[in-house]
Formats: sequence, structure tokens, C-alpha cells
Amino acid sequence: MTRKTNTTQTTAYFDQFRQAFDGLYGKMDVPAAARDFAQRGAVSARERAEQAHLGVRDAVASAEKLTGTVLAHSVNAARDVVEAGFANLQHALTTAEKLAGAKSVGETFEIQAEFLRENARANVERVRAAGEAA
Repeated sequence: MTRKTNTTQTTAYFDQFRQAFDGLYGKMDVPAAARDFAQRGAVSARERAEQAHLGVRDAVASAEKLTGTVLAHSVNAARDVVEAGFANLQHALTTAEKLAGAKSVGETFEIQAEFLRENARANVERVRAAGEAA
């Protein structure tokens, strides 16, 4: 339900205040000391606002730099994970090709054992390198 206001009543209500203050505008002077106080306060507030603005800008620049550094490390870590996964996949496919060419069960055990040793060694080295980079 929409409420309608009577604009005539509203205007008449505020006209009383307007008429009361109309006579005061030209009769009241603002003392020079009050104007000077207000002026100094405004200038001081502007200076503090400018200093605060510079401080916030410095803080934002620092946060941006920190974020960039953290993001760069995160991107590098993600890249390293992708490269490690691809290297493991290539190694596994190479091992699968070797297994396909094995002529005996004993040879397949040797190929599998070699794969496990090489894979473990490579992954340990990757983890060590990642730990040193961090």
C-alpha cells in the first residue's frame, strides 16, 4: 500500500520554519574568531586527511607488493607441480613400453623395481627442491 502525503500540509509546516529563520539571516553576524577557528579546523582536517590518504596509499602499495610476491610463489609452485606430474607420467609411459617389451616375468619385476627406485628418487629430489625454494 502506497502512502500519499499532502504536499500542501508539508509545505505549510516547513514555511513556518522558513519564515522564522528568514529574519535572522541578515541580523546575525558570525564573529571573526569563530570564522578563523572554523577555517583553521578545515585546513587542519584537510591536512590530516591528506596524510591519512598517503598512509593508506603506502599500505595498499605494500599489500600489493606482498600479494604479488605470494602470487608469484604460488604460480611457481603450481608450475612445479604440473611439471612433476608430467615428468612422472612420461616416466610411467616409458616404463610401460619397457614392460611391453619384456621377455620374461623376471624381467618385468626388474623393470618395475627400477621404475619404483627412479620414481621415488626423482620425487624426493623434487620435494627437496621445493622445500629449498620455499
